[in-house]
Amino acid sequence: MTEQQPAKSSLERTIDLTVSAAQLKADTETLLRKRAKTVKVHGFRQGKVPMTMVRQMYGAQAYMDALNELLNKAYEAAVQEKQLKVAGAPHIEPKGEIKDDVDPEFTATVEVFPEVEVPDLSEVELKRYTCDVTDVEVDKTIEIMRKQRATFEEDPEGVAGAEKRVTIDFVGKLDGEPFQGGSATDFAFVIGAGQMLPDFEKAVDGMKKGEKKTFDMTFPADYVEHLAGKTVQFEVELKKVEVAKLPEVDAEFAKKLGINDGVEKMREEIAANLTREVKARITQKTKDGVMNALNDAAKFDLPKALVEQEQESMARAFEQNMQARGMKKPGRSFPAELFKEGAARRVRLGLLIDALVQKENLAPTDEEVDAHITDLAASYENPEEVKQWFKSDVYRMNDAHAYVLENKVTEWALSKAKTTEEKVDFDQLMGAN
Repeated sequence: MTEQQPAKSSLERTIDLTVSAAQLKADTETLLRKRAKTVKVHGFRQGKVPMTMVRQMYGAQAYMDALNELLNKAYEAAVQEKQLKVAGAPHIEPKGEIKDDVDPEFTATVEVFPEVEVPDLSEVELKRYTCDVTDVEVDKTIEIMRKQRATFEEDPEGVAGAEKRVTIDFVGKLDGEPFQGGSATDFAFVIGAGQMLPDFEKAVDGMKKGEKKTFDMTFPADYVEHLAGKTVQFEVELKKVEVAKLPEVDAEFAKKLGINDGVEKMREEIAANLTREVKARITQKTKDGVMNALNDAAKFDLPKALVEQEQESMARAFEQNMQARGMKKPGRSFPAELFKEGAARRVRLGLLIDALVQKENLAPTDEEVDAHITDLAASYENPEEVKQWFKSDVYRMNDAHAYVLENKVTEWALSKAKTTEEKVDFDQLMGAN
């Protein structure tokens, strides 16, 4: 049986286990005779190897297999008898030396799930966030779409400025020597778009076409390691200045967005999509506040085994995410300890939500999950196809179920706490990651 060294915990329990020596001997013999039917030894036909040789070759393994099986049965029976809700694998140790013809005794150390009390939120202050979507927000969104589809033409003035696209050659030097990644030819960027560091953009702003300029710049302290906090010198030549030409907001513009019924229909669809997006973000922002409050209000110990399992899971997910983004995996795995706080939060909220489902009858109904999927599918061209896509995969359905459950928990908490509404600025909300 796999052993796991436990950490001391207020949830720790010990169980005394006893194995029948006679049964252990009989089961070991049964395993050896079964093995003897298939074992192969040079000079003997299969199944005809003398039992003396079989015992010499496989006796120790058969003994451990039989012991582990009997221990498992004894452990499971004891857990059932004591009605323990066990969290994680047990750590089993013998009580003293194991002797022939004497029933061996063991101690199993396990952690149990805590008794989760639903917290009193009557004095907790929570916020329900709101955000309006008006014509102003629609106009802002259309303006962003126009900028995304802008074309550029030569600026007759030839002077770099905000929202103009400039093309430059530049060489960066550290201690008089060019540094890696610090040089480029015919490099284009829009001033104010955030593609370059603010101090670099500020130095280029106001330059004229054909002008050359040398300036010092200090990299931020949190920049890449070999340049962080270092002062370097850039030599820049401005080769081209272009101004953006934004498309008109007309039927042709709407068609390019996939809307063939004119500008008003385009505005209606943009407003509907914005409303859905704002609702999702506001819901998540409100939910985050509630979950933080629940995490703080929960007053019960956590099974360390579950936290450790969650740490390992989060570490693996982090590495997989890095690889999916094309980032090189480090030579060794990320220490699971880095994820301890986040893992504890996940386990605590998971246990609390499970308790709320049982004690407050918050389990989502099929109708509620279906309504959520219908809402998600509404923004697609073929909603029914999207709904079937969801329902065809158990993992997607589990995600939908979990989302609805979290929303129900959120509404329950808001109904129990001192809740106030707070309006969030549209630009701030949409600018958040």
